[in-house]
Amino acid sequence: MRIALFSECYSPVANGVVTSVVTLRSTLIAQGHRVYLFAPGSPQPDDDEDIFRLPELPFPRHPYHFARPFPRPHVDFGALDADVVHCHHPFTVGRLGSELARKNNLPLVYTAHSLYDNMAANAKSPFVRSMSQKAVRGVVKRFCAKADYVITPSRYTRDALRAVGVAARFAVVPSGVVAPKISPGGPEAIRLRLGLKPETPLLLFIGRLGPEKRVDVLLRSAAVLAARDLAAPQRDFRVALVGDGMSRHELEQMAVELGIAERIVFVGALPHAQIGDWYAAADLFTFSSPNETQGLALVEAMLAGLPCIAADYGGPREIVVQNVTGIRVSLDPRTFANAIERVLLDAELAERLGRNGLERAAIYSPEAMTSGVLEVYDAVLQSPSKSTQPKKPLMRRQVESLTRARSRVSRKR
Repeated sequence: MRIALFSECYSPVANGVVTSVVTLRSTLIAQGHRVYLFAPGSPQPDDDEDIFRLPELPFPRHPYHFARPFPRPHVDFGALDADVVHCHHPFTVGRLGSELARKNNLPLVYTAHSLYDNMAANAKSPFVRSMSQKAVRGVVKRFCAKADYVITPSRYTRDALRAVGVAARFAVVPSGVVAPKISPGGPEAIRLRLGLKPETPLLLFIGRLGPEKRVDVLLRSAAVLAARDLAAPQRDFRVALVGDGMSRHELEQMAVELGIAERIVFVGALPHAQIGDWYAAADLFTFSSPNETQGLALVEAMLAGLPCIAADYGGPREIVVQNVTGIRVSLDPRTFANAIERVLLDAELAERLGRNGLERAAIYSPEAMTSGVLEVYDAVLQSPSKSTQPKKPLMRRQVESLTRARSRVSRKR
């Protein structure tokens, strides 16, 4: 099969969507399919002949690469002889994919990796919060209406889209996750750099430091723990935040105000290939984001054998099995702190949660994701595409109106 993927971002950008697209593409290729990829940015040294970069806007300080409005590929798309178009965003590059699907009579599949109205609701600007939610919902609804199938990574995402009026054929296909690579001596080097003894607990968060991730809850829960009369070595715990974003400065100030600055390590953004060492160096994974469509970092943590404490919202509810692979809690800092303390003080519980998580993570394999996506491709190829269906018959009111108009024309003659 020949598949054309369209994504608003791709490597060297590092985020969950890029990770999912890279994993899907590499697994499809390994299974014998040919996969073309269209994404903005400059050609990279590891790009192959089937990766087509689109002109980008000049935002040199921004980690993303935004496509210019109305992009056009520097390739004859029809000559690629694609069987299906699969878009991973509904914006500039997604519209390009949709147009090419329509012009070439190809079925269109869309994966809704994100709930953009939730992201807009957490914007710092009141104007953006008030205006953007409605706007992005309209964009998503119109794009889904063009798609022959909409893939979501969780039931939560599917139900959230339905709740705002998206009508589509849905398939729930969780994103596949590759186990993080661990370099020889890497975890030990990290703990040495942080000045941690082997028995000192290290709590880990990996993700964007944006307002929607609610890392402030994690900091406040760390302050609650620090104020408790814990015995050594638990009382010496540290928290590592791997990632960057608009909230970093605010969180750094918060750590100082809470009196826990010496416990919090702001690692910054890292290439995805390097984060495996941080998982292996940690003792507990903490994830306070309530706005995840799935939560790939949770699966990566499970693949590293880490027990997980996660916010009891959204996609993580489907990943973390309560008291089996981790503990799900509310966003109350004290409740979050209680769960962390429970795992830190019970080595047997921590070991059991980590072992169970590692077993459960197998259902999120790249092969399982690819199998689900291929089933969707087969379904759209076996049924008429929206882009190739004949025009809908006129409604009765339209027919009557047209008849009256023709009658008026006849009388004038």
